[in-house]
Amino acid sequence: MLRLRVIRNRTPAAEFGLLFVTVIWGVSFAATKCAADQVTPAWILLTRFGPAAVLLVPFARKRPNRLCRADLKAGLVLGLLNFLACELQTWGAKYTTAGNNAFLTTVYCVAVPFLDWAVRRRRPRAANIVSAFLCIAGVGLLSLRGNFSIQLGDLLSLGSGFAFALQIVVIGIVSEKRDPILLTGTQCAFTALAALPVALAEPFPAKITLQAALSLVFLSLFATLLATLIQMVCQKYVASSKASLIMSMESVFGCLSGVLFLGESLTARFLEGSALILTAILLCEVKLPARAAAAAVLPKNSAKK
Repeated sequence: MLRLRVIRNRTPAAEFGLLFVTVIWGVSFAATKCAADQVTPAWILLTRFGPAAVLLVPFARKRPNRLCRADLKAGLVLGLLNFLACELQTWGAKYTTAGNNAFLTTVYCVAVPFLDWAVRRRRPRAANIVSAFLCIAGVGLLSLRGNFSIQLGDLLSLGSGFAFALQIVVIGIVSEKRDPILLTGTQCAFTALAALPVALAEPFPAKITLQAALSLVFLSLFATLLATLIQMVCQKYVASSKASLIMSMESVFGCLSGVLFLGESLTARFLEGSALILTAILLCEVKLPARAAAAAVLPKNSAKK
């Protein structure tokens, strides 16, 4: 009982920590877009997650719990999912705007409750179903062109969102019993190992500008090492569905970073599509009035019987 009360007291701080992570990830969309103009996606991932894994080694050695087979299994699964999601996201950033990349990637917020249902048997609420339809409409406004075609970058960003959704569900499961430092380190290490053979098959850039180099440093130290570590710690105290809602705010910060740092424009169609997706994201955390009323009445009726 005492432990449950302690965890509840940590929840607001954990939610604020996840919100701080979304700010870093939001800026990372512009950084990824900048780096992707000169560096291939696999090399970006290798230089992003490799140094992060190495920097975590001194901290991992001081942990009270030793690295075990369960940590390696969890890290392998998360690393592969992370590689897939980040690879799709990086290729998406190469062929679409930072704003589109940000908003389309964050469809994971809508997908998480349904994946959680499939994996952990937690049935989604009515609000999740309504938000799914709103999200589909928003994706259509953002992505579909006049001839009802969708750009490659938008499609890759959507695929990245679904991969991130599965990763969030898995993190929600394994973070309850695993050490966050070890989990972060193994995830970064396996992500880098997955990117290595792909990177070796791609050409290494002959020249990298200072702006692209600084973008890679930011992605490695802040968007990967710091942000992932905070995420692993905070998700211990926040439910997967609520964590995905908070982290989906990266779409807003991603759009702002594209405007501020890359000079991207805000069209009416973009604003309409983004508003629908943002509404869908926020609706995921809202209980519909009828459902809330039924939940309130049911215990009284049951008591009378």
